[in-house]
Amino acid sequence: MFKENLKKTELVERIHWLIFLRWIAVSGLFITTYIFSSVFNVVERVIPLYTIGVIIGLTNAGFRYYTTILRAKTFVSVQMHAGIQIMVDHFFLICLIYFAGGIENPFIFYFLFHAIIAGIFLEKKYSYLQALFAASLFALLLLLEYYSIIPHQPLQTLSAFRYSDELWHSEVYLLCVFFALASTIFISVYFVTSIMDRLRKSRDDVLFEIKSTLENMAEGVIFIDPDDKVTMCNKEIEKAWKVRSDELLNKSVKDDHVPYIGGIASNITGSFRKGIETSQHQEIKTKDGFLYNTYSAIIDPSGKYWGTVLTSHDITERKKLEQRLLHSERLATIGEMSAKVAHEIRNPLSSISLNTELLYDEISNDNGGEKSDVENLIQSILNEVDTLTEMSDEYLRFARFPRLETKPASINNILIELSKFFNKERLQRGIALKEHYTPDLPMISLDTNQIKQAFLNILKNSFEAMPEGGKVSISTRLKGNNIEVNITDTGHGISKDDIQRVFDPFYSVKVNGTGLGLALTMKTIEGHGGEIICKSAIGKGTTMVIGFPVESCGKDIIE
Repeated sequence: MFKENLKKTELVERIHWLIFLRWIAVSGLFITTYIFSSVFNVVERVIPLYTIGVIIGLTNAGFRYYTTILRAKTFVSVQMHAGIQIMVDHFFLICLIYFAGGIENPFIFYFLFHAIIAGIFLEKKYSYLQALFAASLFALLLLLEYYSIIPHQPLQTLSAFRYSDELWHSEVYLLCVFFALASTIFISVYFVTSIMDRLRKSRDDVLFEIKSTLENMAEGVIFIDPDDKVTMCNKEIEKAWKVRSDELLNKSVKDDHVPYIGGIASNITGSFRKGIETSQHQEIKTKDGFLYNTYSAIIDPSGKYWGTVLTSHDITERKKLEQRLLHSERLATIGEMSAKVAHEIRNPLSSISLNTELLYDEISNDNGGEKSDVENLIQSILNEVDTLTEMSDEYLRFARFPRLETKPASINNILIELSKFFNKERLQRGIALKEHYTPDLPMISLDTNQIKQAFLNILKNSFEAMPEGGKVSISTRLKGNNIEVNITDTGHGISKDDIQRVFDPFYSVKVNGTGLGLALTMKTIEGHGGEIICKSAIGKGTTMVIGFPVESCGKDIIE
């Protein structure tokens, strides 16, 4: 496809060049006719020559108009159009030669120029057909004049020469001239097509090397031609963009339905075509990640725009790394603040708790066995102090995350043990449990206490999301080189805005939540080299997907 479009573009450019040459030829025809008729009195009948010149001009204007839509045609159609133009030129040339002396006209060798043009423009077989067509036209002219079917139009310059009136009637002369012209035409076509075949082969070899290089590049590559059509895309584009080549090839980037570049790319190529800029960059958010596209204009030394090369990089992993680094920096800052705050309030809380307990004991002793309102108030104070102490302890755990101590463990056994631990509370809440554990999962290195706490936080959130009962599903499976755990509930779900922040420290939608449960869970799982993803929809429930790499889990501990 890319090769054919390049050939088509080259041929269209050559057709433009041929049209330009034809304007020069028409101008030369008028000037030459005027000089040879008015100054040298060689040509008597000038009206046919001028008429043919006007017809050629009008025909050329028609050809010029048609070239505006040639780029949308196939290469075969463009080559056919070029062949028709050359045949029309042959016809006009034979008409000019007839009205300007016929076989006596020395310009009969102008057929060579058209033969050379045919050899440059067309494939070998079509070039020989053009040569045959030219030779046939010339032979027809000779025969028609020889048998006096059409009158001979003599040149005045040859009337003074002896036997000049008999040239067009001399069989030997006619055969010699025809053979000389026809053989010269065919020999010219042979040499030109041979040279062009070698040039085309060299070009095809270069194109093959370029295409092979592009196909094996790690980056996605697309070529957009001057008419804003996609004429080439490599396999990496199909892989990174998750599209088929037929969804891009031969499609206009002006079409908004073209994946990722429709509409957007046409504005960029428009600025390239106007010479405003020669490169532009673009970052695109896709369904599964991010793409970084670079557009580069192809402009030759004369300033002509030949198209645009688009290179596309999948930067999803880089974006994830940037987000992790940003998240880590935020966690470090928040951790330091949490540790300082927790440390500062912990000692006063201990003092308040101790003194309040002493006060409670004194009042209890004075009142005997009955509890007074004062004692109830003091008990409420003690309960709130305990809550604050628990929160400060959680802050300290987050800030001073303990070093993981891993050993080979079964993820199935950990989950089964937790489900038994929660069984009583689950039944009290009216929650059904569905479990599916893939047997014979490989053992992985885990800090069992920390992992239990992580799953505990997830299950606790699931239970709290279903105050009127519901269903929790726990499943495990081996997916590639990872062990995947899915914990699903049928709770009220999480909104799109909140789902982006569920793992952020101190973010909670619960009234008394600290917002550290899932943050600690994520920290634990990522510390093992795993990852956790939250999928949720309002009214449908929430699924936590946790993945642990089999080979490297817990080996390179991430702190």
